[in-house]
Amino acid sequence: MQKVYYYIGSNNTTKQLEVDNIEKIIAGHFEGFTASEVIGYWRGSKERTLKVEIITDETPAKLAKIAKELKIKLDQDSILMEIIKSNCAFI
Repeated sequence: MQKVYYYIGSNNTTKQLEVDNIEKIIAGHFEGFTASEVIGYWRGSKERTLKVEIITDETPAKLAKIAKELKIKLDQDSILMEIIKSNCAFI
């Protein structure tokens, strides 16, 4: 298993953090996840950011494909994706 973090900033056009849209997209791929609102910085500017944490065994290629979907649908320059090997388990 692994922990995957997606860091998703505010929409480039609307300047709004689209939490409902982010959650809808993520829920379409995973049965469960944790989302926390944080402050992120991109190119020297502060913005509202959603940090999404997922425990999964999906391949890095599939996880990158989801990041690209988020990037396009949420009008982002980029989505930060972090994958960490973990010894976690659902009990």
